[in-house]
Amino acid sequence: MKYYKVSNSGFDSKVIVAYSGYEALGFYLMESNDQLGFVDDIDVEEVDADEQVEISYTGFPVFKTLKELYQEKDFWEVPNVVVEVE
Repeated sequence: MKYYKVSNSGFDSKVIVAYSGYEALGFYLMESNDQLGFVDDIDVEEVDADEQVEISYTGFPVFKTLKELYQEKDFWEVPNVVVEVE
């Protein structure tokens, strides 16, 4: 199980947990439906589970790793969106 940052030409970025980059890409396409332009514009990049992401709680920034965010979810399904990145 690995973490992949998937984005459409740098927009609509999501970190998806999956067993492969192809699985992450397929899950991203299913989630996005008809909102995409061309599939060639989608970038898939493997990221480290210990990469920290800034989460804002009531205006105060808090940093958590991707692994921590995934473990906080109620459903540990694979593939799944861990976090949407701006």
